[in-house]
Amino acid sequence: MISLSRRSLLKAGAAAGALAMPAVARAKPDHIVVATPGGVMDDAFEAAYFAPFKAKTGISVVKTTNQYAKLKAMVDAGSVEWDAMDCSGEQAAVFSQQNLLEPFDWSMIDQNGLLPGTVNPNFTLVDIVAGVVAWNTSRVGAAAAPKTWAEVWDLKRFQGDRMFWKKPSQTFEAALLADGVAPDKLYPLDVARALKSLDKLKGHISWWESGAQSAQLLIDGEAAAGYAWNGRLAGPKANGAPVDFTFNQAMFLADAIVIPRGAKNKRESMELIAVMLDPENQANFAKRVPYGPVRSKAMDLLEPARRAMMPTAPENFSRGTLVNGEWWAKNGVDAAEKFNSWMLS
Repeated sequence: MISLSRRSLLKAGAAAGALAMPAVARAKPDHIVVATPGGVMDDAFEAAYFAPFKAKTGISVVKTTNQYAKLKAMVDAGSVEWDAMDCSGEQAAVFSQQNLLEPFDWSMIDQNGLLPGTVNPNFTLVDIVAGVVAWNTSRVGAAAAPKTWAEVWDLKRFQGDRMFWKKPSQTFEAALLADGVAPDKLYPLDVARALKSLDKLKGHISWWESGAQSAQLLIDGEAAAGYAWNGRLAGPKANGAPVDFTFNQAMFLADAIVIPRGAKNKRESMELIAVMLDPENQANFAKRVPYGPVRSKAMDLLEPARRAMMPTAPENFSRGTLVNGEWWAKNGVDAAEKFNSWMLS
């Protein structure tokens, strides 16, 4: 017969009691940290998404700058400060490939009416930007105004520099469309053909490195026409600046939301993302920034004049091509090396 001491019995009883007790619920945080791009986007995020999230959950959003390199450093170090991050759809695909993201719990979000490509295993698209054929109306007469990339490439059509983003992404797509590649045949990109197309404009290109710079180049007339993001031109155009653009042959880009791997408040981040994909909140964002909602019902909540400015309005979205972030995630490094070599040649 095995004898148990009083101390042993007390220990055993305590252990059994601990096993019988229900798990203590994790305390709800009073805030989450979201890395954002700053500027007018932050203002729109706050009004359209973060304030409704706080009203619904009682949780505040603390904003910080979305430094891409910092996300990898935090995940690699196992010390993640952010709960969610806004980034480009292309960069989200890169982060996903690098295993830097938490998988999404899509059971928490209604997926009805989301645009194709919005739902991904480790991220969601939240708005769509258009990279457009744009021109200075003082330098380019109405009859010569370009409506296609081939017309932008036509140096006889009108004089003046053409402007492009100083990166291969989107610049290669424009070059291939100008060279006659059908929009639905763009991918996989023929990099050699894109560079050969750009050769035709060598010596006639003004390069920009920020959206603000692209708008200023066009407004000041330093460039006659070229590539810019619609959100950078809509305001100046409405205020009478000599700029115009078309959604014809537009390249559609996405802003995305990701959750870093190891984020402390994943569930609350998913709750925020559900708020960001709500039709009414999507529409409120679009009223502040002319980037298209990814929820189709949001378009019905916009006035006709505002709807006409949206990249994802059906009459605009059908005229362009969604940039393939997965292709760039896999091939971006090689494409950048070839682009940089071409720039130096």
